[in-house]
Amino acid sequence: MASQWFSIDLQQEVSCPICLDILQDPVTIDCGHNFCHGCITQLKKTSENFFQCPICKSSLKKDTFSPNWLLGNLVERIQAINFSERWSEEEELRCPKHGEKLHYFCEEDGELLCVVCHDSKDHKSHNMSVIEEAAQHHQERIQLHVGILQQKKQVYSNDQDEEKISTFMAQVKFEKQRIQSEFKHLQQILEEEESYLLSSMECLEKEGIKECEQYDAAVQAQFSSFKDSLKSKQQMPPRQLLQDIKGTLHRNGEVQFQFHSTTPIPLDLQKQLNKAKSRHDCIIRSLRKCGDQLHADRKKYQAKFLQDMRTTRRQSAPVTFDGDSAHPALSLSRDLKTVIADMIPQDCIEDPGEPQRFFPSRCVLGSPGFSTGRHTWEVERSGPRGGPCVLGVAWEQAPRQGSLTLEPASGFWVLRFARFKCQALTGSNTWEDLPVCPRRVGVCVDLQEKEVSFYDPDTNNHIYTFQASFPGKIFPFFRLLFSGTQLTLNP
Repeated sequence: MASQWFSIDLQQEVSCPICLDILQDPVTIDCGHNFCHGCITQLKKTSENFFQCPICKSSLKKDTFSPNWLLGNLVERIQAINFSERWSEEEELRCPKHGEKLHYFCEEDGELLCVVCHDSKDHKSHNMSVIEEAAQHHQERIQLHVGILQQKKQVYSNDQDEEKISTFMAQVKFEKQRIQSEFKHLQQILEEEESYLLSSMECLEKEGIKECEQYDAAVQAQFSSFKDSLKSKQQMPPRQLLQDIKGTLHRNGEVQFQFHSTTPIPLDLQKQLNKAKSRHDCIIRSLRKCGDQLHADRKKYQAKFLQDMRTTRRQSAPVTFDGDSAHPALSLSRDLKTVIADMIPQDCIEDPGEPQRFFPSRCVLGSPGFSTGRHTWEVERSGPRGGPCVLGVAWEQAPRQGSLTLEPASGFWVLRFARFKCQALTGSNTWEDLPVCPRRVGVCVDLQEKEVSFYDPDTNNHIYTFQASFPGKIFPFFRLLFSGTQLTLNP
């Protein structure tokens, strides 16, 4: 076990930073970093004379790289570690109780038996046959069930179902339009009310400024009059200055006192502002009450909607892995709900020569494919370094052989997951870094709205959405980037 994990860690060290897979024909560029020959060649096609290293961003000449034979040999050795032991263990199945070879099959218990189990009292009275005969018999039974399913499918598929689907989608579309129309109307009313209220305040503001200016002018005029009167009295001869001096001082003081008792804002203007404030308070209370009610209703409805969606997903047809499309180095569970990338050196895997299979990229499609409706499924990833992989959907005519360019233009709408990094692959050698990288990922495809959305099933938080124009039927898509990576589907 220790040597197995030692091999996995070494594989991670000899992985290409661009494709995240084991280095193929490794080359070293001038800055000292290593890449697959095909990956760095594809990157340089986008530049003329110079290009940037994807890791250190150094500017390098286009043709300055050389094959790294030592690293290439190291890659081959790492991939070969424990290979012979693994295949020797899987070469033949043995009984877990007695360690003997398995030769028989018990029809009653559905178990594989060795010679000792065959003669034991637990199975002695059961109907048993050799494995080859039992397999042939059950293959015929499976074929019979396939025929029955085909007949049921023909009976189930009818025009009435298509009409129900079309009616449902039309109702959804109508409700969306109705929501947009009503909220637009309400928004227009609120904008008009806001404009009117602000206009009223601006009028009061202008009137207040005007009154303040008039008040200031009156103050200045009266002060000037008082000042001139007193200065004139001050310049008189002593006898004239003292004549009626008490009356002069009293009159000026009394007028000044009466002047300061006058308000700069008229009473009518203050009353108008108070009326406006009273109406504003009423409107704001109504808006807050409506907002609080909408917020409470939305939270309640959202919780119910998510619960209903989970129920819908449980009732819908589950997604499974399609064995016919799987790369030869991918092992599928019996129920087709789990896939794992085998620890087999790349040079030990021969091209199966089957165009429906992915090769040499370790990819597999999901089943069934979709051409109408809304569909969701969840994927849990595990394994070395968190189970690096690529998840999403692929067009049925997307390429499966050779070097794959995973982008919407090629028929792939996918996210790439590493240990602590998640990226939306938006174009050739272009991506968008995303803030979250969950272990479980939900995928939702809405062919009516032409969207592929990703979310975190544990928090129901949105991760990313592709706006897509699907050219035909699409399928769930999976690529396992490291040996030991495991993906499990739900439902």
